[in-house]
Amino acid sequence: MAIIGGILVVFIAIIGIFVSAVTSGLGSKDEPVSVRNNSVLLLDLSNGLQEYDVPAPFNFGNNKRSVTLFDVLLAIRRAKEDTKIKGIYYRAGGEGIGYAKLSEVRDALIDFKTSGKFIYAYMEGGTKAHYFLASVADSIFMPQEALVTINAFGASAPFLKGAFDKLGVEWHVEQFEEYKSAAETMSRSNWTGPAKEELRAIVEQRERTFVDAIAASRKLDPAAVRAALDRGIFTTDTALANKFIDGVAMESGVRDRIRLRIDPKDSSESGTLRLLSINKYVSSVDAKAAEAATDRNHTVAIVYASGAIRPGKNDNAFDNEGIYAKNLIKELRAARDNDDISAIILRIDSPGGSAMASDEIWDAIVDIRKTKPVYASMSDVAASGGYYMAMACDTIIAHPSTITGSIGVISAIPNLSGTMSKIGVTTDTITLGRSAHFLNVTMPMSETDKKVFHEFGSGVYRRFVQKVADSRKKSFEETRLLARGRVWTGEAARANGLVDINGGLLETIKVVKKRLGIAEDVKVRIRMYPEKTNSIDALLRMLGLNDNDDTEENHTNTSTVQNFLAAVTDKGTPVEQVWKTLPGPMKEQVKHAATLTDLGLHEHTLVMLPSLLTND
Repeated sequence: MAIIGGILVVFIAIIGIFVSAVTSGLGSKDEPVSVRNNSVLLLDLSNGLQEYDVPAPFNFGNNKRSVTLFDVLLAIRRAKEDTKIKGIYYRAGGEGIGYAKLSEVRDALIDFKTSGKFIYAYMEGGTKAHYFLASVADSIFMPQEALVTINAFGASAPFLKGAFDKLGVEWHVEQFEEYKSAAETMSRSNWTGPAKEELRAIVEQRERTFVDAIAASRKLDPAAVRAALDRGIFTTDTALANKFIDGVAMESGVRDRIRLRIDPKDSSESGTLRLLSINKYVSSVDAKAAEAATDRNHTVAIVYASGAIRPGKNDNAFDNEGIYAKNLIKELRAARDNDDISAIILRIDSPGGSAMASDEIWDAIVDIRKTKPVYASMSDVAASGGYYMAMACDTIIAHPSTITGSIGVISAIPNLSGTMSKIGVTTDTITLGRSAHFLNVTMPMSETDKKVFHEFGSGVYRRFVQKVADSRKKSFEETRLLARGRVWTGEAARANGLVDINGGLLETIKVVKKRLGIAEDVKVRIRMYPEKTNSIDALLRMLGLNDNDDTEENHTNTSTVQNFLAAVTDKGTPVEQVWKTLPGPMKEQVKHAATLTDLGLHEHTLVMLPSLLTND
C-alpha cells in the first residue's frame, strides 16, 4: 500500500506541474506589438542562431524563443522595405554559429544596406565570427577596455586513443575509403594525411572568404587583413589602429549616436531609442498583416532535419535534438498529405549518423517525390548521412560554405578484452560453430571476423556510391573518385556535380517559386515542420498512452519523470554545470565524439562526418 501511495503521490505531482505549465503558458502569452515610427531592428545573436526552434508543448511560464535563421533573414528582408525601421543595431555576442548561417545573415545585411539605411555594430568582445557580421556595419564601436579575438584560421580535434589504451579498449575500424576519417579520433593519436588534406581545403576556403569579406567591407588590402590575423588578440586601440573598428564608446554612447542619426534635433539626454528584437518584429501586428497578404494558393513546407541521424523514434517532448528516422519521415509525409502544400524543402543540418536510418529516410523521400517535389537545402553541414538524405531529393541547393560530401562508410567496434584483462575478468565459452562469438566485444577479434566485418561495411559503401551515381547521373567509378569519404565545401561540391545550385535558404525558396511558376515578387506562405505538439498529446505520449503507430518501433529510453523534472527545474548535475563553462568549440568536438561513440556501440556501420569545424 505504501508503494502504491508513493506512486500515486508522484503521479499527482506530475499532473499538478503539467497543469501549472499549461495554465502559465496560457496566461503569459505575449501580445503582438505594433511597430512604431523611427524604430531600429536589434540583431542580438548572443543565445546562438538556431536552424529551427521546435515549439515546446510546455513552457512553464517561459515564452522566450530562440532566434532562428529564417526569422533573422525574414526580419532583415522586411526591415529593408519597412519605412518604420530606420536601421539595424548589431550587438555582438554568443557562440556556436555555423559558417554557412553566418554567411547567409551577412549577405542579408549587405542587401539591407542597398536601401540606404544604416547598420551600427557594438562589440564588447567576441571572436572573428562576430566580427565577420560586424564588418558589414557603417560604424563599429568597442569600449576602451574590450578585447576581441580575430585569430588566424585553423582546425583541431581531440584524439582519444591514448585514453582508450589506458582503459584497455581497442577499436577495430574499417573506413571506406581513405578520407573517411571519423573514427580516427577513437583509433589514432592524430589525423592521417588524407584527413588533413580535406580539412585544410575547408579551412583555406574559409580564410579566403573571411579575408575577402573584411577587405571589401572595411576597404583594406587583403594582405593587410591576413597579416593582422597573426596578431590574434586585439585591444580596442589595436583594432582601431588596424582600421577594424571606427570608434571607442560604451554601449550607451552608441545608442545615443543612433538616436541622433535618426533625429539630429533630439539633443535631450532623456531621448529614447526604439529597439525592436527579431522575435518581436517577426511576430508583430505589422508582420502578421504582411503574412496575410501572401499568396494563399501556394504554400511551401520547410521540414527541418538537424543533428545526428538515429534509427527509431523519439517521444521525449523535452528533447528535440537529433534526427530520428521515424519522426522525420512522419513530418515529411504530413507535408506530402497536406493539400495546401505545393512543394517541400528538406532543410538539412546534419553530420550524418546511422547508415540504416539514413537509408530508411532516403527510401521515404523517393516515395514522397512521386507526389510532390522535394528540394534539399543544405545548411552548415549536410555530410555523409546528411548527403544520403539530400541525394534522394529532386534538386540539391548548398551554400558555398556548407560542409558536404563525406560519401563513405565507417564500420567500428570496440574490443574490451584488454579492459577485462586489466581488472582480472576472464571469459569462458561454449561454441557450437565458428560464428558463435562473432562481434563479442569481450573477446579478441579473429582474422575471419575482421574479414566478415570488412565485407559488410564494403557492401554498404558500394550501395551508397551506386545511389549517388544514379542520383547524379554519373558512372560508378566516376562517383567513387568523388566519394572515398572526402568532405567538400558546397562550392567545390557544385563544381564536382554533387549539388545543383549554390545558395542559402532564401535562394532555395526562390528556386522553388520559379519551378512552380510563381512570380519573384509574389510572397508564398511558409509552413514549418515539425509543428507544435498539443500539450495533452505530449503528456500522454510521455506516459506511453498515445502511440499512434501500429508497428512496434524503437523509442528513446530516457526516464520520463527525469526528463519532466529536469525541464521544470532547469538544473543540471554538477557535471552539467561544469559542461556549461567549457568553450563552445570544445563542447562541439566532445559532443561529436560522444555521438560517434554512442552510435558505434549500437550500430557498427555509420555514415558520419569525420570532424566538426568551428568558427572561433
